[in-house]
Amino acid sequence: MSPRPLMFFGTTNLDLCFNVERLPTPGESLMGSLKQNAGGKGANQAVAAARLGLRPSFYTRLGDDDAGRSLLQALREAGVRLDAIEVCPGEISGSALVLVGDDGSNMIVIDPGANANVTPSMVEKAAEFIERDAIVVAEMGMPVPALNHLFALKSVKEFDLIFNPAPVRAGLSPAAWRSVDFVTPNQTEAFELTGVEVHDFDGAAHAAGKLLDLGPKAALITLGAQGAYYADASATFALRAFPVKVVDTTAAGDAFNGAFAASLAHRLPIREAIKKALAVAALYVTRRGAQRSMPSSWAVDEFLNSQSILELE
Repeated sequence: MSPRPLMFFGTTNLDLCFNVERLPTPGESLMGSLKQNAGGKGANQAVAAARLGLRPSFYTRLGDDDAGRSLLQALREAGVRLDAIEVCPGEISGSALVLVGDDGSNMIVIDPGANANVTPSMVEKAAEFIERDAIVVAEMGMPVPALNHLFALKSVKEFDLIFNPAPVRAGLSPAAWRSVDFVTPNQTEAFELTGVEVHDFDGAAHAAGKLLDLGPKAALITLGAQGAYYADASATFALRAFPVKVVDTTAAGDAFNGAFAASLAHRLPIREAIKKALAVAALYVTRRGAQRSMPSSWAVDEFLNSQSILELE
């Protein structure tokens, strides 16, 4: 059976990445090494899915500048479909300053550039590229009015919706929340959305219940090195993460979300989709750089064949 169509809506940024021995304290200057990488939450997620053997569509806005041309080429080379992407004369592409410590921790500051100017009418036009029986993935880097409009289109286009609520912002309508099939926050985002601190799977279970009260059909909370917790109206379970040596956690959530969406598009059951997403995230954090570190389907299968995972009921 062929995979389901997959489309991502989100941001694209040029990442200016400083590798430093440790993250600085306020007022401190540190020496580091600089590299430029293609990034942005939506773009990272789309590339993660493409590396797993799909040709996802992607909607984003880029400036008509050197950064935008470089970012577009990176998406093209990864196998992402570019038909829906807007290149905008007179606007600058998004960028991010990323500091990564030797322990894998990071600090990020973002200038959204053209990403900040997405309107509901632009989303309406881009939605023409959503195919029948598609899975649509959206992240919260896009303006909230545009997200509200995209989510409202679900009843017309009849797609399944994965919502990665990062970075968390206010304003998503109750109707929009009810249109979500899977909401996928990390620990911090789950706390920001529910007020429940998530330090372990017990906290995740409490927060997942609060998330379901907002309206989505299922909640999937990632807990970094601990793993992930899933809940819907009929099932709850937790899966532990694969132990690996962490080099860089920047965009690990994007790797997970892109892989989870790709796995559902490949028609894997929920548990298997989450397990594969955990494997992709585990491989991802052993490397540096955002899109260039997304693992291939072959690498993920090899990794899974060599690992075991503990499921908690």
